[in-house]
Amino acid sequence: MSVLTLPEDWSGPLDALVDTANQLLPFILPLARTGRSKDEVNARLVRHYTTERLLDESLRQGREARYTRRHLLQLLALRKLMADGFGTAALQNTLQARTDLDLEALIMGESQLRVQPGNPALDYLQQLKRPAAAAGSPSPVPAAPRSASPAPSLPEAYTRLTLQPGLELHVRTDAHLPRSQVEQQRLTQLFLDALDRLRRPK
Repeated sequence: MSVLTLPEDWSGPLDALVDTANQLLPFILPLARTGRSKDEVNARLVRHYTTERLLDESLRQGREARYTRRHLLQLLALRKLMADGFGTAALQNTLQARTDLDLEALIMGESQLRVQPGNPALDYLQQLKRPAAAAGSPSPVPAAPRSASPAPSLPEAYTRLTLQPGLELHVRTDAHLPRSQVEQQRLTQLFLDALDRLRRPK
């Protein structure tokens, strides 16, 4: 199941919101966190997030609280941002101002939360989130010295990965690497599409 396949008019009681969110979270959270029970949400947590202005207020249908697809998008985006290291204080009133498309982009890793400049704690957090070379991984390769010719040059620092003879992958040190199964699948498809274009006659 994907959040993008849920119908636009999806709605349900609090239990349905919680169940649906918990089914989708393993596909959205970073791979290292997938499957941890502490990442699941419950009704009490949803009520807390609403009180803290992290989620929209529920709708009322008679005496019952009803939740929509937008509530689900906000909840999933919130859990993903928290897994990325953002605290709830920094996220208050943030997700409510975003459109559904913005929320989907945050969930799918196609957009990153912009923090307001001038907040040293959030600026430091953003620096920590930048990819760094993992221990034991190939070391960044410095760019070749610039020549007088206008030939395009590689970025100043990148990692060269040899997939097989004749096929190398150059990854810039500031590249956004996939952190969830959904992002991995999307990157895999982009890679396969690029290889397919190489096979087509020019």
